[in-house]
Amino acid sequence: MDLDKFDNVMKTLVDYAFDETMFDDDAYNIARLCLMDSLGCAIAASQDKDCINLLNSYRFSKNTNGIKIIGSDEQLGPIEAAFHIGSMIRWLEFNDTWLAQEWGHPSDNLGAILAAAAWKSQQDASPIRMKDVLTLMIRTYEIHGILCLTNCFNTLGIDHVVLVKVASSIAASKLLGLSKEQTLNALSNSLIDGHPLRTYRHAPNAGTRKSWAAGDATSRGLQFAIFAQTGEMGYPTALTAKKWGVNDSLLQGSDFNISRPLSDFVIKNILFKVPNPAEYHAQTAIEAALRIRDRMIQAGLSEKDIEYVRVETQRPAMQIIDKVGPLRNPADRDHCMQYMVAVALYSGNLTIQDFHEPMASNVDVQLLREKITCHERTQFTESYYDPDKMAIPNALSIKCINGKGEFYEQIEFPLGHINRRTECLPALKQKFCLNLSESHLTNKADILTEVITSSSKLDNMTINEFLSLFAVI
Repeated sequence: MDLDKFDNVMKTLVDYAFDETMFDDDAYNIARLCLMDSLGCAIAASQDKDCINLLNSYRFSKNTNGIKIIGSDEQLGPIEAAFHIGSMIRWLEFNDTWLAQEWGHPSDNLGAILAAAAWKSQQDASPIRMKDVLTLMIRTYEIHGILCLTNCFNTLGIDHVVLVKVASSIAASKLLGLSKEQTLNALSNSLIDGHPLRTYRHAPNAGTRKSWAAGDATSRGLQFAIFAQTGEMGYPTALTAKKWGVNDSLLQGSDFNISRPLSDFVIKNILFKVPNPAEYHAQTAIEAALRIRDRMIQAGLSEKDIEYVRVETQRPAMQIIDKVGPLRNPADRDHCMQYMVAVALYSGNLTIQDFHEPMASNVDVQLLREKITCHERTQFTESYYDPDKMAIPNALSIKCINGKGEFYEQIEFPLGHINRRTECLPALKQKFCLNLSESHLTNKADILTEVITSSSKLDNMTINEFLSLFAVI
């Protein structure tokens, strides 16, 4: 097939993925940190009973020559392996983040990246090295993140994992050694595939599907790459076909577009979630709550002295995590601004365990939650959407009963933002060790940190050697 027949946007994405230009040291260093952070999140999720219950139901390809699964003694075929890895990375709402017109988590694509690299290495005499994996990570982050800048699916009720599927199909195709034409075939199939609704992310239906939706999407992207490898056809005008293409039928006449040149912008500006596993639009609110709590304690006050809490925030936070009424499960709670702020003010922290019992039914937390209201501040929304700032601001105003005091704290950039990168790095490594602390790898956390963050130790390692470090032997 003549490649020129494919839509220009698809060709641009694939050409970038196939570019052989290497990146600078800064890009690779951050990619290593993203890899470390993501696998730490996966290991922590491997201790979560809901996560394990679901994954145990989806292992039909179990065999002795499959891909080693992080935090497990099992080996699976590539598509199931991608689902398991991707779901574990995303399960606890703790992996890296990208915020723009569309929201997303570029590390969601690691399910397809790691599974495709491992699968290809098992078929070839020349296994894929981790430097090549890091290079594809950087490119996949870029594809995913740049598409988020100006392609908004959430206003249409469509979940952001559509872009995981798109980016994963390209990454998996490149790692499997497909041609550009085959990659375009896989990409076009991912674009016209049925895409999930955001129903499971919002009240009254927030639930655990938001924890495995990314695993589903990244494994689907890999599946389309495997189909393309067999010669399955593509659809050259998947975007631009009148009436039936993505632009007309899905985006209601808007163009699926690339708004800036593809380089290494996303990996260098990625948002890490440290130190708390809060939905990202609440990160600065949690930090502000903890600062105010310290000042209240110094003043001889406690959360019982609070009359009300006013949270001023950005529009996306209002859309996603401003929530009243019953919270039915951990997925519901980690997407509730009022619950997260209440826990922070009550306990002085917010951890993965706090979305479960006994904190979930703590009467003091529930009473405090009822005193918290959220309000959009236009200036915060403007800063959020400003591409030169990419701020995630929140401000907390707390008034105490009987005139005992008033407190205010405003934070524009969370700890995981590029503007606080130096401050973030020690916390990121501490987070990795904490995520491993309840697993079989707890005694190897420092060694694994050193391996992943060191180019001399990591880059020449094969993908299967690397995955073996995180498997249960």
